[in-house]
Amino acid sequence: MVREARKEDLDALLKLYLFLHEDSIPELNAHLEKTWNQIIEDPNHHLIVKKIDGQIVSSCVCVIIPNLTRNVRPYAFVEDVVTHEDFRGNGYPGDFL
Repeated sequence: MVREARKEDLDALLKLYLFLHEDSIPELNAHLEKTWNQIIEDPNHHLIVKKIDGQIVSSCVCVIIPNLTRNVRPYAFVEDVVTHEDFRGNGYPGDFL
């Protein structure tokens, strides 16, 4: 299943990010919670996850950016595409497209 991240997905996402470029999970503090709330509440910031058997195995961030060119059409910035190492090679990031 592919869906947008929910507030309760924070812990699973932080663990998944260990397969991206992180070497530790950040401390759960007010700054982290504030940042997470900003992400979840921003209508232009989409954190997409793929779940298999209840586990988040892949995710990406897609930010929609307003634009004054190309007939005032927005564009998307995609970042932090990551797949758990046990699920790589299955094309899961392609599920986000």
